[in-house]
Amino acid sequence: MAAHRELCERATHPLEIAAGLEEAGVAAATAGRYRHADVFALAEELFARVPRRPDESGATAPGGQRAPAGPGRRYRAGRLLGLLGVVLLPLVTVLGPAGGPGAVRVPAALAVAAWAAAAPADWSARWVRHAGQAQLRSAATVAEFRARMRPVLPVALGLQLAVLAATSFAALAVLTALAPRPGPATGGLLQAAVQQACPAQWAGQAAVGLLLAGAAVLRRCGARPAGPLGLLGAAGLGALLVGLRALGGLPAWLAGPGPLTALAAALAAAVVLPYSWLVVSEPVAHR
Repeated sequence: MAAHRELCERATHPLEIAAGLEEAGVAAATAGRYRHADVFALAEELFARVPRRPDESGATAPGGQRAPAGPGRRYRAGRLLGLLGVVLLPLVTVLGPAGGPGAVRVPAALAVAAWAAAAPADWSARWVRHAGQAQLRSAATVAEFRARMRPVLPVALGLQLAVLAATSFAALAVLTALAPRPGPATGGLLQAAVQQACPAQWAGQAAVGLLLAGAAVLRRCGARPAGPLGLLGAAGLGALLVGLRALGGLPAWLAGPGPLTALAAALAAAVVLPYSWLVVSEPVAHR
């Protein structure tokens, strides 16, 4: 209790204490010295014996309501700016020499589709957190909790990609009806809508969707600054790539708008998604 008092005071579930004890090197042998069968049983007693520390995350306003803190407002502004930057990536990457007459139509439709899919990304992140809270109540050990949470994030990402595909098809179908591509029409409206965007643009849209989902999960599971940083990083990288293209510093295969969006979003997602996986697997993330 003396060595791990701060951990026990901040915990909202015995699994959080068990995870902290395991990270500190406490194993079954140590738990046995305190007359417990395993680390989880020891964590349950610590949770029961150590009182919780009062929440100090914000000041209390008159009437008992918590007043919003300045850092919270800055966080919301950063999140909105990052979300706007990522959603506008398809438009940003057609600026300069790559953009010609009518080149902005498909990126604009994809940007609208990504914006429409931002709210479902937050719903998926809430589901991830609710799933974690349910497993906190039913899992017997930290290992069992992590095993049960292993498929949750991939399912949430799959749902986000499905929603984004639907919104993208809808936006491109409207574009097809208003401004059909030149040449003879082949297939129905769905095929014509799909053919509005090139494969690289579809890949970029998928990377944007994964990045939005990963950032939303980090926000809902306690790692609040990491999500906006990932979004802002993707937007900044997209702008940097556009500048390099204007200076002739990119290879020919990156000259089009689709590859730049895909590269910027994929590089940011390659950092955000593994970190999201680690966060989701920790009991403390689902308070």
